[in-house]
Order: sequence, then structure tokens, then C-alpha cells
Amino acid sequence: MNMIKKQLYIPTTQKKRTIRVLVPDDYTEGDKSYPVIYMHDGQNLFEDRTAYNQSSWRIYETLSKLKKEGKINKDVIVVGIDNSDLRFFEYSPWVGKDYVKKMLKVQVGGLGDVYADFVVKKVKPYIDKNFRTLPDYENTSIAGSSMGAYISTYIAAKHPDIFKNVGVFSLASWFNEEDFLNYIDVADIKMDQRFFISIGKNESSDPSNKNFNKIYLNNSRHLKKHLEQKNVEDIFYIETDDIHNELAWRKMFETFALWLLKK
Repeated sequence: MNMIKKQLYIPTTQKKRTIRVLVPDDYTEGDKSYPVIYMHDGQNLFEDRTAYNQSSWRIYETLSKLKKEGKINKDVIVVGIDNSDLRFFEYSPWVGKDYVKKMLKVQVGGLGDVYADFVVKKVKPYIDKNFRTLPDYENTSIAGSSMGAYISTYIAAKHPDIFKNVGVFSLASWFNEEDFLNYIDVADIKMDQRFFISIGKNESSDPSNKNFNKIYLNNSRHLKKHLEQKNVEDIFYIETDDIHNELAWRKMFETFALWLLKK
């Protein structure tokens, strides 16, 4: 695995944040440029030893497997931006509502625009300057899971000229669905932007709430409906039997990669 780690200053924590850059195996052997996927929760994407519950998405292994099997013929750079203790703050431009207050007992959220600016104005320019990327709209994607899906969708809606492809794994818009969907409705989302939406039928973030799986399902269904109302032409939507964890997202990343990088 050819992964390079960099540190970039982010205003939310006033510290440097680790950025993990996975480049193709033969990156140093030529001068080819590559599409880029920007992702969140970088600790969880590549290595089990750094991941939550020591279970990562294993993105490198998945991409290598698909290429070896001849199912994809494109290589890609994957940029994983580590999260921090302010994850709930950074991954939402809005303050959390009812479910959040009940579960966490504190008010969180509201730094999503600062984080979005970090991704768009600092991380992407740095990556484009220091790596051989295809920096244009057609070759730039953003993806994440849970709150990472929430902020990915927001960033893509806020910057529709930058991100064509959006990976929405287990969308946690219950954090503040009202403001989220209102923003989707007024945002200048392009008809040719592409959205991959996956959700498990057994997902939950609150074991005490037996209906939380329905909340998760409705979050993704509502986003799909609102995107359809905006005449988005390419929406890949799938419901699985999975729960809310990295093992599920590891499996779904393979489907996402096929959708994104298919021949």
C-alpha cells in the first residue's frame, strides 16, 4: 500500500490535521494523473490498526482486488481526512436537533462551513499542487459514512462545480434533517452530478430507540426523493441488510468503486 501522510492546519481545532493520501501502486513509475476521491474519518479507511474498533474499510485491498479481477480499469487517488474530537461539530453546518440533544445531552454542530472551506480551499489545492491529479469536476469525488455522508452531501451541494460524484453511505441526516433538506432544495445541485446512496435496514445509533433503523432508512429515502425533484439524472440507490459499522461500509465501498470506476 502506497500511502503518504501529510499534516495541514485546520482552524476548528487550531492544530494540524492528518491527511492520508493513497496513491496507485505504480504512481512513482510514470507521469500519469489520476481522479481523486476525498473522504472523511481518514483513520477508518485504510488500516485496521488505526480504525474504530480495529476494523477499517480496507480501501486499498478493495481497489486492488477489483483491478486484479478486471472489473475496473482506472486507478484513483484516495484522500482520507482524519476526524477529531470535534467530529460532530465539523461534520454539520447546523446545530443538531432533537435526537442529538437526547443522545449526547449537549449542543453540537455548526462548524461544517469551516470544515467545508478546509476541504475545498486547503486540502484540495494542496493535493492538486503536490500530487498528479485530474483536478477538474469530472474527476473529483467526495464520500463518507454516517455524519461523513452528511457533510459530503452538503459540500457537494455547496460546491457543485467541484464535486461531480458523491458517495453517501448510511446518511445520518437525523442530526438535523429539516435544515439539511431545505438546503438541498435551494442548492444549485447540477443535474449531471452523480449520487451513490446506500443504507442498511438494520442501522442504529441509539440502541434504546427501537425505531432508529426506520429513521436511517427515511433519511436516505428522503434525500433520494429531494434529489429526484431536482432532476438529478444519476442516482444509484441501494438498501441492504447491514448495520451501522465499518464492515458494512467496506462491503459497500466495493459497490461504490464499481459504480464510480467501472469500465
